[in-house]
Amino acid sequence: MADLVSMRADAAELRQKIDSILSIDGELTTEQVSQLESADKEFRKLTEQVKKAEAIESARESLATPSYEFRGNDRKAPTMDSRKQFISNLKAEMRSPGSAEKRAQTFGTSGSEGTAWDLLPVDLQDTMVRLLGNVSAVRQAATVRAYPNDVEVPLVAARATITATTGETVAYDNFDPSFDKLRFRAFKSAAQTLITEEVLNDSRGGIVDEILTQHAEAHGYFWETQFLSANQAQLATGVDGLLATEANIATRADGGTFPDEAVGGTVAIADISTGTGDTTIADVTYQDLLNVAFAMPAKYWGLPKSWIMSPALYSHILSLTDDSGTVGRPLFLGRATGTIQQDFSLGTLFGYPVYVSDAMTDATPAGSFQAILLERGSYIVADRTNLVSMVDPYSYGSIGETAYRTMLRCDGRWVRPSSSARLQIAAV
Repeated sequence: MADLVSMRADAAELRQKIDSILSIDGELTTEQVSQLESADKEFRKLTEQVKKAEAIESARESLATPSYEFRGNDRKAPTMDSRKQFISNLKAEMRSPGSAEKRAQTFGTSGSEGTAWDLLPVDLQDTMVRLLGNVSAVRQAATVRAYPNDVEVPLVAARATITATTGETVAYDNFDPSFDKLRFRAFKSAAQTLITEEVLNDSRGGIVDEILTQHAEAHGYFWETQFLSANQAQLATGVDGLLATEANIATRADGGTFPDEAVGGTVAIADISTGTGDTTIADVTYQDLLNVAFAMPAKYWGLPKSWIMSPALYSHILSLTDDSGTVGRPLFLGRATGTIQQDFSLGTLFGYPVYVSDAMTDATPAGSFQAILLERGSYIVADRTNLVSMVDPYSYGSIGETAYRTMLRCDGRWVRPSSSARLQIAAV
């Protein structure tokens, strides 16, 4: 394909040719009409080629434009050469961390963030967002959505049912379902690190990578502990706890209710307990786990679900067998039962991916929940935005430190707890 300048020149020449033919007084001859058709067809084709070439050129210019300047700072952005050099230095240090300069790097006091925009380009900040999923089993197992503000979504509070056939000329039965609503808020976690001028000047890539990793993992693990808490549903001060009691899920803090799925009573979630006296994780049996897999109403059996387990229970099920035949077969083979679609899972149990969360660790398991079979649509993790970062070279500038801050706002709410189930260790 010719270069953009040549194509524009050819297009201008064709336009002039078309204009000259159209400006002829009187009726055009057959030859002139043929020339006009040919020029018009060629002009349209060339115009499309120019548009494609301009789009490619614009994209190249965008990539060549630095996008990692301080927010609200008027200083000149680093040149492309300096960015390339930084990335080159970063990659070199990541490949051979032992070759980095050995002198100590000094950080500021806790309570700030830190580094200059040169040190933290946009592509590294994007990495922080991607790391969130790696440290959160709940984010893998639940539905994750993003909302620009606080929202309220409709929820079925009571399903209407048809109880009998309707006879000929008999009036229709009233069919009146009851609706409620759920509110998604945006609670905040915030972290900050102070970095000295010396670290900024040295631009040590390994330190930058460690800061990004620690901030991301800290946010991710904090929210994991909040999701796997015992908070009552629909609290105004925190997320819904996946490990809340059945009563605290069914009786929401805002006065609303979840649909009644039980015959003769309201059950918010199916809880399966080990037998009386089975108060340790070692007492969990194959049958206990099988009971959890089919504890919810049968209409939910075919929905996509995932296990969230404590590390202790995961280690225990590796030793379980199904006790069939003379020698029992292993119930769980870890990675051998996984599929390529199940990122970060540690295999499948009864066909469901298994995720392990440190937030479920419990030194005294009696009475505690050690596994959740979470149906993907039963719990929603709602992010306000992705991980937000800010660089502040001014607040601590008088002592030669730059503040780097990260903030994440999200919420977690039960939507249909009756389609999920949990395994609880007997209390006595």
